[in-house]
Amino acid sequence: MVKGKTIKVIHRWLAFILGLFIVFQITSGSIAQESRLLMQWSNPDHYKVESNREPAGPTEIKERMRELEPEFNIAHVMVPPPNRESTAYILMGGRNPENLHESSLFVNYDQYKQKILDEHPLAGSGWIGTMTVLHRWIVFGEAGFYVVLILGLATVLMSISGIYLFYRTRATAKHLPVINRLHRSLGFVASFFLIVTSLSGIAMSYVHWQDRDDNLSVFANMMKTDHMEAGHMHIMPSIVDPDSALIKARSVIPERFHLSAYSYAGDHSPNYWFAFFDQQMFRQDVVIEGSSGGVVGIYAAGKTSKGDGVRNYLLPIHSGKYFGSIGGFLMSFFGFIVILWLLSGFVIYFNKKKKLTN
Repeated sequence: MVKGKTIKVIHRWLAFILGLFIVFQITSGSIAQESRLLMQWSNPDHYKVESNREPAGPTEIKERMRELEPEFNIAHVMVPPPNRESTAYILMGGRNPENLHESSLFVNYDQYKQKILDEHPLAGSGWIGTMTVLHRWIVFGEAGFYVVLILGLATVLMSISGIYLFYRTRATAKHLPVINRLHRSLGFVASFFLIVTSLSGIAMSYVHWQDRDDNLSVFANMMKTDHMEAGHMHIMPSIVDPDSALIKARSVIPERFHLSAYSYAGDHSPNYWFAFFDQQMFRQDVVIEGSSGGVVGIYAAGKTSKGDGVRNYLLPIHSGKYFGSIGGFLMSFFGFIVILWLLSGFVIYFNKKKKLTN
């Protein structure tokens, strides 16, 4: 009896303390997952484009940007997924000739009409960009990891205690008011969702910082390459056409993968970099040598090593996309269930308080 009461108190206070954190993570996660669509809705003039023809390829974009903004150095290009063709490309870069890797400026680019829609700094990304960044807590440095770790583990503890209470009180549950029974049912479903997302989120945060220390990111390694200062331009007078490099990259990975981002070979790097995702959110990076057009490497999960193991499954599981489009929908649905569960818990708590006061 004492044990059950203690667990009930722990469960209740964890729910109170973690409520805001859980709601924030669910909301920001949903925003991050549907960021392209939300960008179109919130600011159609800067993000929505008419997909009435084939989009411009890497070569066309590079040549057109030289005409429109010759001083702008493209660090990399972000491409919307196949179901969001009406969202503008985002070109990240800068105008600092001393640092060709700079990516502090965002250019919204119409890939069909070949024109610039908007330009803004990272700080001007709006509420969608802000929520997407805050969801991962990376902006707070390593302190963000410890926040995710502590609150994530507390969420798991709360969920496990909720499952325990569900089974312990199932015999007497039929005598409870409707709101209490609803809270129990919602909480039982929500607990499994919270355990999976919390543990996978902690793992993703840990892997991010561990891989950063071990320098395993393919893209980060590309951005550290100081090609111009190394004098490679004297050795490599010509560079393979960007479209040809993309064709080569596509040819070495399964057809189910779509292009998500890329960067050019040039003064800042001797190689092309292409990032591909499939519908399940599995990732493959392909690096193409700029001088020969040969394949430098194919990298699972965007890692120079260790990408074939657990790292390759973290994003598909955390996003729910491991189970395809239905998985993504279910993650959003369960997120809604969690919020209803929290709200019903608050209603029960304040109803009890009101009765005690009366």
